[in-house]
Amino acid sequence: MQRFLRIAIVILVLAVFSSTAHSISLIRYQGSPAIAKFIETASNVYLKSTFTTNVLTKSKGGGECLSNGSCDIGGVANELDPTILEKSRKAVLIGMDSVVVIVHDDNPVEILSIEQLRKIFSGEIKNWKELGGFDQLIEPVVTSPISATQELFKKLVMNKSSFHAKVMEPDSSILLHVARNRGAIGLTSHFMINPPQGVKAVKPNGEEVNLSNANYPLLRPLYLITNDPPRQDVQQFLDWVVSDEGQSLVKKYFNGIR
Repeated sequence: MQRFLRIAIVILVLAVFSSTAHSISLIRYQGSPAIAKFIETASNVYLKSTFTTNVLTKSKGGGECLSNGSCDIGGVANELDPTILEKSRKAVLIGMDSVVVIVHDDNPVEILSIEQLRKIFSGEIKNWKELGGFDQLIEPVVTSPISATQELFKKLVMNKSSFHAKVMEPDSSILLHVARNRGAIGLTSHFMINPPQGVKAVKPNGEEVNLSNANYPLLRPLYLITNDPPRQDVQQFLDWVVSDEGQSLVKKYFNGIR
């Protein structure tokens, strides 16, 4: 009798495990590294699906991956190109991200105007002493030209001026480079400098970056892009992201939508 009972228990456990395993879907994400970081964090809380993330193509890939079938959700950290939504696509705004300008933690410069930033990244201002800092050459570093970070900065700051800066990939390498070089200045997502890791964010036009400052001049929207209608498991995840629970996690790193 005990033998049959043990067998029954084993069968029941295997049946429950099999049912659970089959109920967890795989969702493939591609696009913005900032949104990917959020999804990787969310995967520790949202357990109905597992996730893979691909950030090599940046936000550009997030707008294109549904067409070539390489993703289930695309991530775009910028204003949407209208052509993205032309082929039965759905865009869900999940939050607002701040593009931050980071310098070495020892750098005494804390406030830079938009015009000063333009002159720094175009190579017109070459030494920190011109800005009230130490006597050291400025070394600007930026992300890939296909990144939404560079695209936003080009639109809001550069005013048709060309970048005169070193391109560095991935975003985490910019953090390391600025933390190790007192003269460096770089661009990244606010999400990436939490914790600061030896760098600090300057205040563009005197505006401090935080999760509630709507006047911060370098804000960008964060969109998740899916087929319309989305697959059921994808829709469930989207619903969770914009729910109170999902937004409480979003607002640990970004400005929320509610």
